[in-house]
Amino acid sequence: MAMFKQRVPILVLQFTWVTYYAGANFCKVTVSQPPLMEGYPASKYISIPCTFSAQGCPPSTPTILWFRYLAHTHEALCTPDCMNFTKFKVSHLTSKNQAQLEINEINKEDSAIYFCGVAISSSNSSTSKQTGSGTVLVIRESGTYSRGVEYSMLAISVVLFLYLVTLLAVSKLFTKPKLKKTERHVNVCGGGSKAAVCRAIAKEFVKKKHNRQRKHGHLDKNHKMDELS
Repeated sequence: MAMFKQRVPILVLQFTWVTYYAGANFCKVTVSQPPLMEGYPASKYISIPCTFSAQGCPPSTPTILWFRYLAHTHEALCTPDCMNFTKFKVSHLTSKNQAQLEINEINKEDSAIYFCGVAISSSNSSTSKQTGSGTVLVIRESGTYSRGVEYSMLAISVVLFLYLVTLLAVSKLFTKPKLKKTERHVNVCGGGSKAAVCRAIAKEFVKKKHNRQRKHGHLDKNHKMDELS
């Protein structure tokens, strides 16, 4: 019993030590950014938003860092002070856990991948310093060609394609070649060695039919002459 009482303060100290350091290390920062943005020199400037959250972190003002990756190099923009304060400016809304990078006098050379970093300096946790996944910023040379115009051009192209297909189908329908009179008759005789005999019989049949028609026509003519006389 006495030994148990002696161990109680030691266990309490160990528990306090573990909970203290566990609490100190439990500081998780998450950062989110828009994956893609577009800008135009006519708009003069653009703002890239950065939203973050700090879970289990001590109450302190976070440090906001911005840097970018260009085609062949990377550049530190604001860490936390901006290197070129006339070109870049960082604004921070503590109440909404939001920050944004303003880029002035934008041009096509500002097209790059922009990263937002958030650090809780009062915490030594490995997760108290995080960066976003990056925002791909594309600066167009002209803002006159909007996405709505692109969709309109696509719709017009589809309508013209359907019109041409319909016109081609109607043209084929009305210009379909007609069968010749001789092609409408079915070849009853067919082919082979018996074809000549079959054609001879058919020719004789047509000849007799023609003679009967001439004979009947001659009789009808004589009958009419007798009636007139």
